[in-house]
Amino acid sequence: MKFFEDLGATLGTGAKAVADKTKEISGVAAIKAQIGTAEASLGKLYKDLGKAYYEDHKESAAYGEKMSEIAAVLAKIDALNAKLSSTQGVKKCPACGEAMAKDSTFCPKCGAKVESFEEVEEVKEVAQETTGEEAAEE
Repeated sequence: MKFFEDLGATLGTGAKAVADKTKEISGVAAIKAQIGTAEASLGKLYKDLGKAYYEDHKESAAYGEKMSEIAAVLAKIDALNAKLSSTQGVKKCPACGEAMAKDSTFCPKCGAKVESFEEVEEVKEVAQETTGEEAAEE
């Protein structure tokens, strides 16, 4: 009987050690998750602060090079978004910025009349031809 009592005590001690270690590991994981959440929150705050600073100081010469780099990246993002919209068959209303079908004549949000892509291209071509003719005459 002593053997079984000793075996039971050993198993009980081992099970308690495993349970304690599991609690410790889950406690560590919970703390690490809280740290991760706090760091993500801090990152968002830094981002928001940086964006606000950029908006307030984008004309300042103090950070001219960085401001120019940011403006270039923003322009690239706008161009890529326009390309994506075109690929997806949508365009933005020039009045309110609402996304709408490429072939829409009026904005569904604000009601503004929107030129079709073809009309805009025709105007650009006419402007280029006129500019080219004037340049040839000079």
